[in-house]
Amino acid sequence: MSILDIYLQRNGKKRYDVFKETGVSQQLLSSANKKNVSSYSVKTIQAIAKTVQKSEGDVLNELLKLEKENAIFEAFNADDLLLAFDHKEPSIFIRGEFKTEIEQLAETQLSETETLGIELGSEGTANILAEGFNQLAKLFKNKKYEHDEQKKIEQIESKLRLYKMIKNSKGELLLYLRQLDY
Repeated sequence: MSILDIYLQRNGKKRYDVFKETGVSQQLLSSANKKNVSSYSVKTIQAIAKTVQKSEGDVLNELLKLEKENAIFEAFNADDLLLAFDHKEPSIFIRGEFKTEIEQLAETQLSETETLGIELGSEGTANILAEGFNQLAKLFKNKKYEHDEQKKIEQIESKLRLYKMIKNSKGELLLYLRQLDY
């Protein structure tokens, strides 16, 4: 889980903001993002604190609290969701108005039962063929997009297949990696 990304997101920042403001290398931040908070260097904590304009002690306490509560990444827009997909977040909450867009995208995909039926009926060959067709379609697609948003939506559609979607009692969407079911 990427506690650093979740913490920065909740403070309206990204790792790039930390890099830009403090000069701390993106490699160091990426490495810290994969570790437990207790192994973050002092330099990393200081850089985060400067970026979010809080004391180092407050930052460390908040990071430890997030780690303890097993925080889940929250996506409020396409950029947040693509960031979560890139970091292969195991669970992602979809919140706000963006939830409606994701629900509409999910309706265009086969249900779990339909997918299972196709996989069993084709003895797994359908997955290989479907992936081949997806890759072929990507090759022939025009690389020039009229809108950057359309490109983001297409990226979301392709990566959404890796996640299961659950709607909780509050109407929020929770995406979690399908591979975690096995």
